[in-house]
Amino acid sequence: MAADAEGGDDVDATGRRWTVPTSDDVRLAVTETGSGTPILLLHEYAGDQRSWAAQVADLAADHRCITFAARGYLPSDVPSDPAAYSWRRAVDDAVAVLDALGVGSAHVVGLSMGGYTALQLGLRHPDRVRSILAASVGSGSDPTTRAAYLAETGAVAAALRSRGAGHVGRRMADGPSRIQLKAADRAAWDAMVAQFAGFSVEGLAHTIVEVQGRRPALHDLVDDLAGLAAPLLAVAGDEDEACLSTGLLLKRTVPACGLAVLPNGGHVPNLEDPHRFTALLRWFLARVRSGSWPRRDPRSRATLQFDMDRPESVVR
Repeated sequence: MAADAEGGDDVDATGRRWTVPTSDDVRLAVTETGSGTPILLLHEYAGDQRSWAAQVADLAADHRCITFAARGYLPSDVPSDPAAYSWRRAVDDAVAVLDALGVGSAHVVGLSMGGYTALQLGLRHPDRVRSILAASVGSGSDPTTRAAYLAETGAVAAALRSRGAGHVGRRMADGPSRIQLKAADRAAWDAMVAQFAGFSVEGLAHTIVEVQGRRPALHDLVDDLAGLAAPLLAVAGDEDEACLSTGLLLKRTVPACGLAVLPNGGHVPNLEDPHRFTALLRWFLARVRSGSWPRRDPRSRATLQFDMDRPESVVR
């Protein structure tokens, strides 16, 4: 599957732009910036490829940064058929982008919806993934809040169609996991609100119902996640209540998972403190490259500090 160049062959500060066709003839707008080890960055529901601007500006000095607007987000195509949207399609789209750009495997960074795609990419196409950083992943996964989450996806879609993206975006931005951004960087918060207002209502509505609302809960995929081989860093803000339990689930389930909990953090740590987020990502990538990112030692699963009842044979 080939990519069509849209901005000539020169790579400048905004990167080289491509149009990538998918297997079902949806065209994705892709930007490639920098050179070196490839990093694929997957955006969240309330953002798009522009959400990674600060990370790309830093990482492009020594990495090949690949971002794209998911289907339903302009300038990618916005299919009118709800059947064109699903979490499986999101994974297939990520593979289509890697294929079109000739990337065999990449480090994958995903935020929220993009984090879910990153995890499923690691499960379904492990050979394409060098490592995964999944930030703010797991909304609607915890069984205690699952029913309310699913009801909200329908309510959001209805509000989008009746009140518009501007109204819904403002309600979201003043919600429990976005007010941290408002406190940390009002200009970035204003930009997020304005960006959301410009999104396609049809794309947003189909995405929240068909992708967000129909994806399996990560809490129901424990057996699959226990077999995830890629080095994984789960990142959660300590005030992002919808995702904290999933961060712990991943830490306790995935063999090579680390968990970073960011103090006073909300749902968009890449925007709340871009320097902190990028530094954490660079630290993780350095450990993966050096081969020092560990699998969890089973002895660490004991809940007692000294665990004096364990057999002497396991004492080293």
